Amino acid sequence: MKHIGNGRIIHAKSKELKEWRDQIGWTAKAARVEKLEGAISLTLVFTLPKPKSVKRDEPSVKPDLDKLIRSCLDALTGIAYDDDGQVVEIFTRKMYGSEAGLAIEVGQFQGQDLEQWLRVRRSR
Repeated sequence: MKHIGNGRIIHAKSKELKEWRDQIGWTAKAARVEKLEGAISLTLVFTLPKPKSVKRDEPSVKPDLDKLIRSCLDALTGIAYDDDGQVVEIFTRKMYGSEAGLAIEVGQFQGQDLEQWLRVRRSR
């Protein structure tokens, strides 16, 4: 984050972030993603290229998963849903892959009580 005066703060890499969000939006439009109403369930899988010098199995480093999620929610607003407040469930993962990428699944939330939700979650 970067303070730019008058109480305004912007993301330090706002140009890159905007381009990435735009790319997500364009890809969703090209895939003819249907805009859903009501409660939404979202699955996001982020793949990052693994540097050759890295020994760890999981990308437990930046970019932070919560920031990646927020960017996707913003990018899909107006395309997959009217407002990201409609998203009531998110399954997400950040992992190493052969190249950088993002897999997105958007669906209507299937109402479940906590016990049902935990059963589904454990079976994934």
